[in-house]
Amino acid sequence: MDTKRLILAGGLAVAAFVIFTQLRNLQAPAAPSAPIAAPVVKQVEYIDVLVAALDMPFGSRLTAESMQWKPWPTEALSENFITSDNSPEAISENVGSVVRTAMYVGEPLLARKLVAPGDKGVMAALLKPGMRAVTTRISVDTAAGGFIQPGDRVDIILTSEIPVNNIDQQLGNTQARSVSATIFENVHVLAIDQVYATNPEGGAAVVGSTATFELTQGDAELLEEAKTRGDISLTLRGINDARSRYATSAAKISRDNNSVKAPTTITVYRDGQPQIVALRGN
Repeated sequence: MDTKRLILAGGLAVAAFVIFTQLRNLQAPAAPSAPIAAPVVKQVEYIDVLVAALDMPFGSRLTAESMQWKPWPTEALSENFITSDNSPEAISENVGSVVRTAMYVGEPLLARKLVAPGDKGVMAALLKPGMRAVTTRISVDTAAGGFIQPGDRVDIILTSEIPVNNIDQQLGNTQARSVSATIFENVHVLAIDQVYATNPEGGAAVVGSTATFELTQGDAELLEEAKTRGDISLTLRGINDARSRYATSAAKISRDNNSVKAPTTITVYRDGQPQIVALRGN
């Protein structure tokens, strides 16, 4: 019996010692943790770059309100940008310049996209390499009601008369016929009269009496030749309908004869009277 009591007392003493040790460790102050290093932040350097403050279509003339300085990361800087370091008076120096391509808000202005006042002929500077400017007379009736503006794309239609031939005379048809054909498609309008930029407010352009187009040398010659054969009309293309940046000749002019290529015709008899009908697609 005494042995069991001794064993029990010894177990209680060991348990008490363990509990005392654990409580002592809990009350002891925690060891100081190692200091956390502060994150390294890289300082980004900026420089002021001249950018467009407004959306500007092709041929727009710069004003002080259409330009502004914008901070630009130096690591993303291009040598073509106009900066406050290389040209601190760039805004006043570029007032009156003409943009050679459409510019949008926040887009950096590049010297090669601008035509400085008095630098050279504005129209010559707006032409793409290898292209020519050619002008023709227009009216409200022949130019989509006056809604064609500089920068639009148009198709050019030639309407000419087909003289009465011997067969027509034999059939009793003595009235000359007219035929229309698209001779150029997707032509870029450079100017209406002497206006080569759209109005900032948009809307219909000022009605003009002449239109200037951008064509290749060969197409410009064809247009000049076509003007002697009949009347020129313009049809306006939609903004999303420009299939190419360049005009394409519809190849409807025949230089072997002085007329637009006439469509193939057949004679149809109705109530005993002959009628000449043009076949489409030929």
